[in-house]
This record gives sequence, C-alpha cells and structure tokens, in this order.
Amino acid sequence: MTLLNDGNIHVPLSGYLREATHQIHDELNHTVMSRGMFTDAAGYRDFVLMQYLFHRDLDPLYNSDDLARIVPDLAARNRFQQVSADMNDLDIAIPAPGVPVGMMDPSTAIGWLYVAEGSKLGANFLTRLVEKMGFDDSFGARHMAADPMGRGPSWTAFRKAIDHAGLDPERCVQGVRESYARVRSYIPARKNNTAATVTAT
Repeated sequence: MTLLNDGNIHVPLSGYLREATHQIHDELNHTVMSRGMFTDAAGYRDFVLMQYLFHRDLDPLYNSDDLARIVPDLAARNRFQQVSADMNDLDIAIPAPGVPVGMMDPSTAIGWLYVAEGSKLGANFLTRLVEKMGFDDSFGARHMAADPMGRGPSWTAFRKAIDHAGLDPERCVQGVRESYARVRSYIPARKNNTAATVTAT
C-alpha cells in the first residue's frame, strides 16, 4: 500500500509510519539513553528488565496465526525466549505476570510489531556498548543479536510484508503509539547525566 504524504508524494506504509511517529520515537530514545541504561551494568539491567516486560506483553502477537499470514516468519522473529535467558544470565528476578497485549485488529497489531522489529536496527549500535560491559549474544545480550538473515535484510523483509498487506494506516499509527507508550511505562526512574542518541526505526 502506498499513501500520499503532506508533500503529495506516494510513500509505502512503512515510510508513512516512520514519518507519523518519528517524534515519539526520538523522544523515547532520548529518555532511554538519559536513564544511563548503557553507562554501567546496573543501568543495563534496567534495560533488560524493560525489554523483558515489553516482549512478554508482545509474545501473543508473535504467536498469532492471523499475523503470520502477513509476516510469514513472524514466530521466528520473537525475542521473548532470548530476553528471558538474559534475565537469567543477569540474575534479574522474573516479575509477576502482567497484562499481555490483547486481541486487536491486524493493522493495530502490526503497529505494535513495527516498534519491536524496528528496534533491532538500533540494537546494532547498542551491542557495541554492552560488549564493553562483558555481555554479548551468548550471555546477557542474547535478545540484541541480529536475526539469522541479518539486521538490514530482516527489517527490509518486514517492511515489504506490511507494505503489501492492505492494512489501515491510521490504525497502524495507533498501534505504534500504543507500543511506544507501553515501552515508556516500563522505563525506570533511574537517571544519569550521560545521554546518547540511537536510531532504532
């Protein structure tokens, strides 16, 4: 699906989502980095817990047969098992069960997944920071590893899948916004004066 942006130029759905939500994306990135989550091991533990809570909530979407008809390799993209292993590596207690993402229309659900999948690109930068702390894709940072096909190709495949799925763009935007809000709700209050910038989607 292609849409007209404000400049009357046709853009694919994935491009439309990027344009419509780039501000809240940038604000979230700034908030995450300003909490010092990549300045020391304690901060990184906060990040892993945040990731665990978010991917725990998204787990039902990655296991949806309906959404797999839009993104065929959806189940293989799920990082909940990996981030659960990271929690164990770092001796972080598993929180009490939360409220998983409930049933929703496919367009809204894809908006949620757009955030999770796009974050894998930003992880390419973040992995270099956590490696300095002694964590990698075999211990402590398993969930930040690239998909088997590679970060770029994986993101391109996801974008192409949703661009040709005939989804409702405004419902997708709603899903993106809800997804970012869920992540933000899991950011701890711990603050640090050191901030950095990373582009995730």
